Formats: sequence, C-alpha cells, structure tokens
Amino acid sequence: MHDVTSRGAGSAAFVARPRAASDPAARRGGTPLSVGMQGGRLSPAMKNSVLVAVVLAGAAVALAGCASQDAQSQPDTPGTVTSTTIVHDDGAPPPPVEPVADGPCPYLDAALVEQVNGQRLGEVRIGDDEPHPSCFFARPDGGDQLTVRVFVGEPQTAKALVDEQAPVDSSQLAEVDGGWTGGRISGDDGSVFAVYKDETAVVVWTNQQQSFPAQTVVETVIADLAL
Repeated sequence: MHDVTSRGAGSAAFVARPRAASDPAARRGGTPLSVGMQGGRLSPAMKNSVLVAVVLAGAAVALAGCASQDAQSQPDTPGTVTSTTIVHDDGAPPPPVEPVADGPCPYLDAALVEQVNGQRLGEVRIGDDEPHPSCFFARPDGGDQLTVRVFVGEPQTAKALVDEQAPVDSSQLAEVDGGWTGGRISGDDGSVFAVYKDETAVVVWTNQQQSFPAQTVVETVIADLAL
C-alpha cells in the first residue's frame, strides 16, 4: 500500500468532472436519475432490499459466533493424552550408616572378631539400618577396628555400594562361592572386602593392612545369615 501523504504537492486529486455534452442526460437538459431514489430518498423497494441484507448479515455474524463458541467448547480429541515419565536413579549407593545404639552385633560374634582380626575389642555399636544392622567394633582405646555392613535392597544399589567401597579402578577382584563378586583393597589405612549378589551386598572394613581378615568375616556373615 502506498502512503498518500508521501505524494508531492503537485499530485492531482480525484475530482468529479462535469458531464460532457455527449452525456445523454446532459443533452436532454435533465438531472440524471439514481436507481431506486425518489427525491433523494430510498424507494420502498430499495428499503426492503437493504433491510433484508442487514438481517441476513446479522444472522451470518450470529451463526459464525456460535460456531466459534462451539469449537472452543469441544473437548480434546481422544488419543492425545500426555504422559509424564518419572525416572529414578537406582544406580546411586545408599547413604552411609552411623552407629546409634550399643551392641552386641546380632549376626557376628565379638570373640570371632577378636580372633580373626588379632586385636582385643572395646565397645560394640550397631546402626539402625534393616533388616541387618551395621556393626561397629572398636579397639579398647576407642579407635575403629572393624565394621560390617549388610545391605538388602535394589540390585543396582547393592552393586553401587560395592563399587563405592572398592572402586573397580583401584581394587582387585574379590569373589565368594555362590555367585558373589566385588573388590578388595589393602593398604596402610586398612583393608576392604566388598561383594554383592542380586539385591544384597556385604562390606567389611578392618584396620589390618591385609584384606584376608575382612574376607573371612564376609564369608562368615554370608554363611550365618544364609544370604
């Protein structure tokens, strides 16, 4: 669309020109007649036509409005249901367990721990995890001597616990008869023997530099609990 205000002052505006002499009405010397006009007013027939047109136009607008309202009130088309998927991260290890009560350990005898680990025992504490609470065995001076954790839950979580305590890239393969597998670590700060099978994991830490005492405790716990 061209902007009429941008035209120059010399642009010609549209002006109705006088009728030429060749116009029949002008030659007759009469005033041209407008169809349906009587003395500058609409004839009855013309009024009726205009009224009918107005009524029809109003009806069309009303019908269009109803159709639009009906379309907006229509329910959603079946088959367009939106679903939400909730993803759970089962690959994370369980949170650590802290001692909350005095022992004894319900599945591991203190005398066996002294014999296997080669040290006298101090107090024994247990955690609140279920169904088998973690057990914390201390030295007579209160230092940590040996801890046992038996986890029962999701298989992914059991494996994640073993991988956390005995990472694959820094541990040696550990296995126990019956399909248990995991890792073992030996070092100056103690040793770890951790294995899992299905939804169960057994993890033992000892203050001994070699992992054999921890392995013995793991095998004993698996047998005594019939895991």
